[in-house]
Amino acid sequence: MKKTLLASLLSAIALNANAELIQHTDQIGEVQFTGSTYELGKHVGEVAGDQVESAIKRFSDTLGVMLPGLSAESLSQSFDKQQVFTKLEKASPESAAYIRGLADELNKNPNLLLAVAMSDEAILESQRNGGMGFLQAEKPAHDASAPAKCTSMAVAAVGDKAWAASNFDYMGVNYTGLLMLKHTDTDGKTRLIQTWAGLIPYGGVTKGAQVMTMNTMADQGTLREKDGGEILSDTATPSFYLSWDVYNEESYQGIKSVFDKYPEYTAFFTYTVASANKPAMNIENTYGGKVNYSEGDYKAHANHSIYGETADFVDEAFAAHSLARQDAASKFMANASVNTAESDVRKLLQSKPLWKGRGEMMGTVTNTYYKVNGKKVDVYFQTDSEHEPVHMTNY
Repeated sequence: MKKTLLASLLSAIALNANAELIQHTDQIGEVQFTGSTYELGKHVGEVAGDQVESAIKRFSDTLGVMLPGLSAESLSQSFDKQQVFTKLEKASPESAAYIRGLADELNKNPNLLLAVAMSDEAILESQRNGGMGFLQAEKPAHDASAPAKCTSMAVAAVGDKAWAASNFDYMGVNYTGLLMLKHTDTDGKTRLIQTWAGLIPYGGVTKGAQVMTMNTMADQGTLREKDGGEILSDTATPSFYLSWDVYNEESYQGIKSVFDKYPEYTAFFTYTVASANKPAMNIENTYGGKVNYSEGDYKAHANHSIYGETADFVDEAFAAHSLARQDAASKFMANASVNTAESDVRKLLQSKPLWKGRGEMMGTVTNTYYKVNGKKVDVYFQTDSEHEPVHMTNY
């Protein structure tokens, strides 16, 4: 009996030693945790529940500004009706386990959490009903109606060395409540997942040490809308699968298989990838089910497809000047190398057209530089000029 109690005590001590919230700044927290994915969800709720709950309210309020009557709660009712969480459990038990753990700890409906986590679907719902969406032009003072404006880039490796960079541009409510998850699983494999409020993944490092920079495919969602397609169709796999499961990959080659696994998704994403000893990679899922994939000396991506003809509605204003951002990033990367200084990359990220300011409604949330050295990745997040970069590692 005494041995059993001692073993339980030692187990609890070991768990606590590998579970930590580091609040780096008033905007960025880091959750370090070792254990199962379900336990990770519960732990995030335990140590950062106040941040998550506050974020849900702020997100819901913003939805009401984008489209009167739209809220996280109203979206969750649609998610309930379409059994989104049930579909996620079938398609991706691992990501559903995280949502379930967080929901259990916070005593929340898993579909409410997914209504926030799958934020692109909310934006597309707003756009479809005449509210703010991807089609609108940017307004003065960075009060943009086009929420997803990320720009990402990666350079091919020379041996163990490579780098990637990305601006995460989104809603003003995303400026605070950033939670970076450093999760070591029960097999001792570590991944980094950049999130807003533990709910919206937007980049990170896989278990295999591949850097994943993530963008929304604003043109593909708009193509579906113009075609009269449903956002939460009966046959579509919840997009949270795409934004979570990719970080479980342990090889460069395995990344594409995540996209190929299902024929249809509720939203459309692209990843631009850097990895030791590999070319730069880009991958997109598109309306119609095609997966676009390429490798090269460099890759750069804004918010419209870089394959084939550009849709006719993707004009100069679309998705906060996606065309101009694509052009600027591509020109920079054409002259970049593995030895390009971080300071030069930061200058690009923090300059127009990539930099979107810190507007009340929309703006640049983080600009991030990733330095790859074999299986070790150093990540440097910066939010604005008033905050120094925050350093994290996958080791």
